[in-house]
Amino acid sequence: MDALTALADGLNLRAKLAYAGGVCGEWLMDHNSDHSVWFHLLTKGRGWVHSPAWNTPLALEDGDLILFLPHAARHLLSYSRDHVPADQTHTRPTDWETGEAGFVCGEIELGSPTASLWRAMPAEIIIRKSEGGVALGRLIELIVGEASMQRFGTAAVIERLCDSIFLLAIRHCIEAGMVREGVFAAMRDRRLAMVLDLIHREPWHPWTIDGLCDRAGLSKTTLTEKFGASIGTSPIEYLAAWRMQIAARWLRESAISVERVAERCGYESASAFSKAFKRSFGLSPGAYRGSFG
Repeated sequence: MDALTALADGLNLRAKLAYAGGVCGEWLMDHNSDHSVWFHLLTKGRGWVHSPAWNTPLALEDGDLILFLPHAARHLLSYSRDHVPADQTHTRPTDWETGEAGFVCGEIELGSPTASLWRAMPAEIIIRKSEGGVALGRLIELIVGEASMQRFGTAAVIERLCDSIFLLAIRHCIEAGMVREGVFAAMRDRRLAMVLDLIHREPWHPWTIDGLCDRAGLSKTTLTEKFGASIGTSPIEYLAAWRMQIAARWLRESAISVERVAERCGYESASAFSKAFKRSFGLSPGAYRGSFG
């Protein structure tokens, strides 16, 4: 297992399909969120993104993929470079074949959208059809093929394929040098990646600086300096933040008791865990869980 795989497993990053099909007319898409990543795969025709992130509207072509993280500026997708409809009144959803444009759109909810992990990523990620590489290209072909046929389980199949879109987009950003700081940038350093893998994979372990150094083959000074330069915190501070992120996920998605969540996150008592959680989220674990009920 590597650091990115362990991170994805720990956060259980799953896509929720919002739309797959064609659109006609003076169409508009308004998908903004302060807690989710929204993605749009243009599978047919053209579209334009209207956002303060660009001086002029950004053109999307067949096969282009765009993702908006929670810290992205407010944006709209429109049928026109020059016209942004006031609302979605004139948007006409159609089947795949008759649509003037076609989209697969969805979101991936983040438990800690303001965490430095995500803030270090580009707010808007654009991957052109020619830039995605073989794996992403094949995945897009599978999604388009599945979306164009209404078969049993089509939506579920597309969602599971879209899970991989986000991970491939993160990998693309890492390998293309689009992330210059933070956890994803640190993954490019083999020894830091080893430390991150250990933390992501075994957050309940009572890790110490000495233990992490022994496993990674680094001195305390080197590990602390490398971690601070890349991620902006110490390894132990990052471990604490990571525990809170996976704790938030378990509280949202399962009926596991707070005591059990505390144990899974390496805390000796539920009270110590609750104090740490409230410092991070401003709510007790019980109140946080209730906000998703």
